[in-house]
Amino acid sequence: MPLKTRPVPKLITTVEGIRGICDKLRSESIIALDTEFIRETTFFPKIALIQVATQTEVWLIDPTVLEKEDLAPLIEIFKDETILKVIHASHADQECLYWAYGCLAKPVLDTSVAAALCGIGDNVGLQKLLKDELEILIPKGRSRVKWLVRPLSDELLIYAEEDVLHLVDLGVALKKRCESLSRWEWVLEESQSSKEQFDVTAEAMALKMGKNAHLDNIGRGVLLELVEWRENRAKTKNIPRAWILDNEVLLSLSKVRPRGPLELKTFRGLNPKEVERSGEEILKAVQRGIERAKSLPREPHKEYHKRPPVETHLINLVQSYVAFLAREHSIANRYLLSASQIEWLLKHPNESIEFWVKQGILSERSAALVGLELLDLLQGKMGLKILEGRLEIFKLEP
Repeated sequence: MPLKTRPVPKLITTVEGIRGICDKLRSESIIALDTEFIRETTFFPKIALIQVATQTEVWLIDPTVLEKEDLAPLIEIFKDETILKVIHASHADQECLYWAYGCLAKPVLDTSVAAALCGIGDNVGLQKLLKDELEILIPKGRSRVKWLVRPLSDELLIYAEEDVLHLVDLGVALKKRCESLSRWEWVLEESQSSKEQFDVTAEAMALKMGKNAHLDNIGRGVLLELVEWRENRAKTKNIPRAWILDNEVLLSLSKVRPRGPLELKTFRGLNPKEVERSGEEILKAVQRGIERAKSLPREPHKEYHKRPPVETHLINLVQSYVAFLAREHSIANRYLLSASQIEWLLKHPNESIEFWVKQGILSERSAALVGLELLDLLQGKMGLKILEGRLEIFKLEP
């Protein structure tokens, strides 16, 4: 139905309305879910709209006028493991639910994940998925919408409805595809979020930031303290991390380790106002990091120091082969191997597939799918050739 002739959906703003929705949702085995939120100026996302749908009905819920307690029946639906929730690109929606209501929807069918694991495409937008899978055309999504402004225009309400209107039908279609490829459980596993994805520890954040920064032990200790300080300040003030200090500045501070206010004031990349507000705290964090480094375990020598680097053209060759395997097995490349994982394999060509899995280079599922083919290539048991413009593989004679 054209947007101009479709009835405008109404916002649900009462506890009675929520209870009525939940009475209907409890009898469903599959529902659709989406959220609209704003977070440009805050650490925590501000949830502005919750869209829920079955195959026949859609509801738009206004969380800005409802307390967490008012939404408790709906939150229980989101957590009900007997009801499958279909969400497109679910990460941001799950993050909203986690910070706003302390819950994660489960189980989830992420249609973006399903598309990637079924060979439809990686990072496919909802509009394209609906067009290709269901022959349904919907308008492009709106960016830069002030979803917290009230009242919302009729046009925005209809656009919000479109985001979930066909999601259940899409989920049903993708589920059939997944099951035909024996990947349904895999899709469910990859679709599910965990609180660790959103409430990342300072230790994990510092480890990731410093991975290729060539920090010594003292630098690692300082980075950890600075990350903890920034995280606490961002959460307490509810402002984006980058408004305080961006990652590059944190890494630079961890290497330089300023000792006094003058050195801090002349440090490039630091906002003078932030130095005025937090200079003393930053210096204290640096000192705590220097002390903390004494108790940190020494970082082991990286394996790449012991083994010669892998030539780029070899990585590119294996990447081409992985892309070929991905196409043949109808799956996105990233669910098989990344460039860093390929480099690791090229350094361990004579190890077993079981060893690769044990080291976390291949998942058990990707190993079962392409492990033998990768092993044959790395051990020189097969070759690649171009035939009539297509890449083909062939066994080499022993």
